[in-house]
Amino acid sequence: MRIIIVGELNCDLFYRNEFFKTLEDRVAKLVADRLSIGNAPDEVELKAIIHEAIASLPKKNPSEAFVKRGGNGNNSAELFGKLGLPIKFVTARGAGSEWMRDELDAIGIDTSCVFELPDMQPISTIIEDPTTTKIFTGMNLKAKMNFSSIDLDATMFSGASVVLFTPLSDKHKPLLDVVQATNEGQTIAATIEQQAAPSMPALEALLDQPADILFLNDADALTMTGAESLDDADALVEPFGRIRVYTQGSKGTIVKSSLFEDVVVPVFQVDVVDRTGAGDAFAAGFLLQCHECIEASGPFIPFIESLPAEERQSLIDRTGRFASAVAALKISTGCTPGKQDVEDFLDMHLMKENCYP
Repeated sequence: MRIIIVGELNCDLFYRNEFFKTLEDRVAKLVADRLSIGNAPDEVELKAIIHEAIASLPKKNPSEAFVKRGGNGNNSAELFGKLGLPIKFVTARGAGSEWMRDELDAIGIDTSCVFELPDMQPISTIIEDPTTTKIFTGMNLKAKMNFSSIDLDATMFSGASVVLFTPLSDKHKPLLDVVQATNEGQTIAATIEQQAAPSMPALEALLDQPADILFLNDADALTMTGAESLDDADALVEPFGRIRVYTQGSKGTIVKSSLFEDVVVPVFQVDVVDRTGAGDAFAAGFLLQCHECIEASGPFIPFIESLPAEERQSLIDRTGRFASAVAALKISTGCTPGKQDVEDFLDMHLMKENCYP
């Protein structure tokens, strides 16, 4: 059995420079100079100061630049692949991006359902500097990377233990409908992001049938529902997922379901190199454990329903610990870990005090 990932394959153009830091310094100095002479600028004057700072920057800004594959779908496919799982990636890409498919083939990912469309591959621009990272996406061009011209054959999902939609969006809804209609017992999982589901009506449009597992971060859950607490938000999200996994950054993760009591998954204490992809890494670790349960015992939800309450709780706790270890390795090394790396990490850290509360 294999895991099928449905998501975006992006072409990312990275620029590393100090543009935003320089801008920040210049705005701060101009405002400080004005305040030092006892003249507090009003809104109009502040806008003029900011404009002056922007205009004073060089027209051309030398950068370190490189091009790489990106997108949640791509990132998850690579994560699962390096964790040692057989992965099939379902996505749409544009013309001129053959190199991305070749790279996926080279790391052992099944690309038979990476469909090429006639439009040119969109390119996202990512600017990284010491103070911030900003991503500029051409949404009008990315919208063309959809499945409206592709014959969706249900057999593309056959033999899957898990089908993960990451993130679930309008363009992926037709594929979700195919999976749910065939109902071959796959565990259906989805990451939900505020950009694709900014409100509860938007979530309802995406999930007219509940998924087995949903992954959300706490901020998106609160924004989407308008709730003031995560418990209140979950009460609204509950009809859309049997198991809801809420990541909370450095505060850890909470797993909620009517099948067990809330499971709180703390983070491992590691030195952070790059937090990018932590949520994807956690989901990959969580679903890897689900996949192994499915291979041994059949579909995941019926399996955990068959367990005594105490065993259910223990299973989800172990699953969360493994997922937290995958995320910790990802953010502390900047690299995608292998399964043995994760197991060695768990062996080492769980023997130390205060590494995993």
